[in-house]
Amino acid sequence: MTDCKTNCERFDRMLYALPERISLVLSALPVALKASAYEIRIRVNKPVCITGDTVFYISSDSVACTYIPKSPLVASEEEIKDILLRITDRSVYTRTAELSKGYLSMRYGGRAGVCGRFVEGKFCDTTSVNIRIPRQVIGSAESVLNEAQNGILIAGPPGSGKTTLLRDLVRLLSVSGKRVCVIDSRGEICGRQQEEDALDIGPNTDVITGVNKAKGTEIALRTMFPDFIAFDEVGTGEELALIKESFFSGVSIITTAHAADTRDLISRPVTKLMLEGFMGSVALLSKKPGGPIRILKAEEVRRFA
Repeated sequence: MTDCKTNCERFDRMLYALPERISLVLSALPVALKASAYEIRIRVNKPVCITGDTVFYISSDSVACTYIPKSPLVASEEEIKDILLRITDRSVYTRTAELSKGYLSMRYGGRAGVCGRFVEGKFCDTTSVNIRIPRQVIGSAESVLNEAQNGILIAGPPGSGKTTLLRDLVRLLSVSGKRVCVIDSRGEICGRQQEEDALDIGPNTDVITGVNKAKGTEIALRTMFPDFIAFDEVGTGEELALIKESFFSGVSIITTAHAADTRDLISRPVTKLMLEGFMGSVALLSKKPGGPIRILKAEEVRRFA
């Protein structure tokens, strides 16, 4: 079940990245709204909105509306710039590699999507920031626990809760006594801040950060002898080739993929390769977080090819 108090606290933690004027308004929102929120969207000279069960526009006096209020909370251009400075500890230039991909990793497992103007592949001006709030839904992966034993690909549209499900699956496996190693290259799975994990990933879980999935997998196999290795989406065929060793070492893999349906999975080269011998099952999520999960064997998905 979802821990309302804890998820509300996570919402409040992410406000560290916002200017005080905006932070004070959002911190005064109702607990239930903050607990269900998974995005804070801030655009230059437009109403601040929060995505939870639906999209809410926030008024300057901390009222959440499904319509744009008469006195909306609006961020200025300077406040948007200030958000980037806060996220990067006032050193935006040290995070240009991330920015060029359109995001910034945040504290506590958060992530900020960034939109604006690119010049010759370099990010110049920011027009909007989308802060993704990490959520812990305890027990959400119980229905997929047995299917994960031979590796599982958690697939779904953007914002469907793939990382949330992966996180709880890692926790459940760890609690059951399995050795799990998480390659958390972007800090989203565990919410690691310095030496502490902000999110519960279980007592028998080891975490590797600061390296890519290929290097992290190599370290895990050589030194930690895990039963499972978990990481976020494999982006390219080259990346998949580098981590192939883990698929043939007797270690089960848990990972995620963007996909709307089974045909989407088999039309993409990387996920198609995974399903041709690397993964035992697929957990296909619905568009809305917390919606029904469709569990399929890999061979069932391959029939759609």
